[in-house]
Amino acid sequence: MKTIILTFLILISISISSNVSAQLEFVRIGGEITYGSTGANYAYAYFKNTGTTPVEVRFKRTVNNLPDPAWSSSICVELCYAPFIDLVPLEGDPALTLQPGEQDTMDITYESPTLGTSHVVIRMYREDDPNQYVERNFDLVVNSVGISNISSLAESYSLSQNYPNPFNPTTNINFSIPTQGNVSLKVYDILGNEVADLLNNEKLAVGQYNINFNGSDLSSGIYYYTIRTDNFMDTKRMMLVK
Repeated sequence: MKTIILTFLILISISISSNVSAQLEFVRIGGEITYGSTGANYAYAYFKNTGTTPVEVRFKRTVNNLPDPAWSSSICVELCYAPFIDLVPLEGDPALTLQPGEQDTMDITYESPTLGTSHVVIRMYREDDPNQYVERNFDLVVNSVGISNISSLAESYSLSQNYPNPFNPTTNINFSIPTQGNVSLKVYDILGNEVADLLNNEKLAVGQYNINFNGSDLSSGIYYYTIRTDNFMDTKRMMLVK
């Protein structure tokens, strides 16, 4: 009976792992979610041959859920392909050859003219056995705040001085977070009254971010902006001059 159970567990293990290639490494940089503003946005990943023999690979977009017909997503590996192309390299073209230990990068380029959330899934698979693959999510959130992910890398927490400063009526606020977590960013007047809620405990991936703040509804004067995460808090001063 024990032998039967052990054999059954081995078969399950083989079945589960048969679609995951141990030779392929495909890593999304900065977590599965990218936050951006209307316009062009990018989500990055790297891929690597961790084996001891060359391997030929292709990339296939298996899910392309976009919130608006005006949106598009393009696969970029060595070059950016047209939004309607789901297989890279193209069918009929040679697959991409990776030598042992070789690593390269890819990205998804979005055109996102409206607010919304997209869900894109990319599968990296072996040319000689398409059942050997690794899949990654490339999700993009475009919200009304006007936040954009300017880098998927960050070594430490930071809150930069806004620029320009003084400003009228818009200015940029940059910050970075080295670990994924919830982030709040609020603006206060000199009396401590909250006048703008730029981020309200929103979950962000690792990276460097830019927020474009519009103070057109505020009066000239001195204001303070404060960032809060689970592990970090900082405040900077800025001046609005109309």
